[in-house]
Amino acid sequence: MFSIAKVAVLLLQFFVLSVFGQTYFDIPVSYVTPKIQKPAANEITTWNASICSNAQERYNGMTAVVNFNLPLNLDWNPIQGVVYANVSNSTSLSPVLCRNHDGSTMKNSCTFTYETAMGPNIYISIQAGNEGHVWYSTGITFVESGLPSSQHARLNPRQENEIHEMATRLENQKAVDAQSLFPVARLQNPGIVHTGDAVYYTFTICPSSETGTRFTIEIVVVGVEPDDAFSSYVCKAKPCASDNSNVIMSDVSDSSLNALTISYDQIRPTGTVYVLIVGFGGKEENQFNLGAVVRIFA
Repeated sequence: MFSIAKVAVLLLQFFVLSVFGQTYFDIPVSYVTPKIQKPAANEITTWNASICSNAQERYNGMTAVVNFNLPLNLDWNPIQGVVYANVSNSTSLSPVLCRNHDGSTMKNSCTFTYETAMGPNIYISIQAGNEGHVWYSTGITFVESGLPSSQHARLNPRQENEIHEMATRLENQKAVDAQSLFPVARLQNPGIVHTGDAVYYTFTICPSSETGTRFTIEIVVVGVEPDDAFSSYVCKAKPCASDNSNVIMSDVSDSSLNALTISYDQIRPTGTVYVLIVGFGGKEENQFNLGAVVRIFA
């Protein structure tokens, strides 16, 4: 429990933060498959990441990392089945921005530098291998620096023929009936807020052909340690402070887990969310992870 003097100091510090300068840390949004995919052998599926118009400039010059995860084949053993993928910004799937195969090896990611001129749509065309039971998920993340390591699967001559065949089929595909990837926002590393201080984050999520405008955004702030504690506020505009009309949802439980749910209608038309996190833990520094996911109305 806080003493009256301590509470007074916290309120004063929070008031100062709510009135004076606010620095908002921008969280790049990732786009992911909504669930594990279980395609038939040789089946091709094209996915579309639709980047919000007011986020394209933010991602300009950043590295786009496209990951391919095989939960039944963690080592990417070609005999157990892999996926072949091309990434493009055009419905013709040409030019290819990156691919996860080079004729003799496979890898679980590929990268390219995103430029605003590429437009809002990134298409990922994925073909399952000849083997059955190829389950996968995929996603695209924008990062400033630091790339994930790739798991390479070196192919034998027979499988090199297969990769050539698969690559040829992918090159002849069009982005017809592309399925939407779902946007998620999360900190790439834990955040820190001092007790009595506040930190500010922002991210942008907009509708896709899959979600329409009937969706909610579930935002969770969770402490790294049991004695990390917070109160959190979600705002539709700046400034974001506990006592103004921009607040659309709050969790003032002063606990290690804050959960907040808003609808897209509350952040129209920009789709931009502002999150204020106030430290209320039992120590000087409070560490936390922040994540947000989209849920379509039933």
